[in-house]
Amino acid sequence: MLGILQHPNVNPVIFTLWSNAEGEPVLALRWYGLMYVFAFVFGYLVFRWLQKTGYLRMKAEDVTNIIVVGVLGTFLGGRLGYLLFYQFDKLFLGKGDLPISERFAMIYKVYEGGMSFHGGVFGVGLAVLIYAWRKRQNFWNILDGAVHIVPFGVAMVRVGNFINGELYGRVFTDEAGNTIYDADKLPWYAMKFPTDHNDPIAAERLQSLMRQDYFATHPDATRVPDAAMQPLPVKPEIWDQVSQYFPGRWPSQVVQFAFEGMLVLLIVWLLRRYFKRPGQLTGAFLMLYCICRIPAEMIRQPDMQIDPAKAAQLGGTAAFLQSIGMTMGQFLSVVVFLIGLIWILAIYFKPFTGREYTIEERRSGFLRQTIKDLPEILGLRKKPKAPDKPEAESASTDEPTPDAS
Repeated sequence: MLGILQHPNVNPVIFTLWSNAEGEPVLALRWYGLMYVFAFVFGYLVFRWLQKTGYLRMKAEDVTNIIVVGVLGTFLGGRLGYLLFYQFDKLFLGKGDLPISERFAMIYKVYEGGMSFHGGVFGVGLAVLIYAWRKRQNFWNILDGAVHIVPFGVAMVRVGNFINGELYGRVFTDEAGNTIYDADKLPWYAMKFPTDHNDPIAAERLQSLMRQDYFATHPDATRVPDAAMQPLPVKPEIWDQVSQYFPGRWPSQVVQFAFEGMLVLLIVWLLRRYFKRPGQLTGAFLMLYCICRIPAEMIRQPDMQIDPAKAAQLGGTAAFLQSIGMTMGQFLSVVVFLIGLIWILAIYFKPFTGREYTIEERRSGFLRQTIKDLPEILGLRKKPKAPDKPEAESASTDEPTPDAS
């Protein structure tokens, strides 16, 4: 009989550059942050290739600028979106009785977690709109370039979520609706997460054994520092004693990695060959992502503070979501899906987003061109000087219309 899947149980911190007196990392490289680095490096390579093939209508030196704009839009939009969508009750309805100063402090406390994909989408869109307006570039064209990258970024973030043991899935239940704890009764694709804080009994048992283990290895200690109580990585001998008390869950991060990330990435890169008008690919991406996200929310554990199943105790946002029968992720995805649909239809019936992409721009090969240019990318070869364009040819280049920028 196959056993259930095992969480990798690795330390979320790769290495620490600076820690405080209690050993808590202050400046450290984390797997979650490294995933963002991978995403933005991939983004730079793709934008560079798109610019070189003519798909992305900007100068080579603008590629770095737009990546920086994308980074800012992602983090600001993602963080503010999380606070607005997932912490609305605490910020605006006074739940938790936080003083005003603490509410503002939540904005920069990124190390406590909390980024919203939907907020990131709005953040990037607004950042690109401002940049395109200031630089007189084609807004729709830049967004089309961005959606070549975003699904890969989604996939990398889900890898980070998985390593951190966060955003895990819902519990498996039997026919009577009871939570299944016995590994022998769980399907092979189930997983138990040491970071599971939704089951207070299991979490307390784990914390108790971790405290005992710390005092056993530090006999002179009078208290256990917070850093020593982080669940990951949990010692195998401790996990063997408490894993039976943890419920089996869907590894929803893996599902979202596969569908919202890699599957959407594959489809977007196939559709780029056929969508001729700037902006169409962006609309298609918004719809594709939401089509994958909405069913994924059915196996993903909702955030505790806005769980529709606890609407009677929580009220506020949870009550609203319970009334419409959706999670926050599903509600936001429906909104974004409708935006994508209107986006595509508007461009289809009234082409106002600039000249169409040529066949050569839509069908050039990324991998072959990037490998060929690798010495230049790494600084081992000087970039060849671009030949001067004839005046007539320069005048025929695409200029964004007022509507498109």
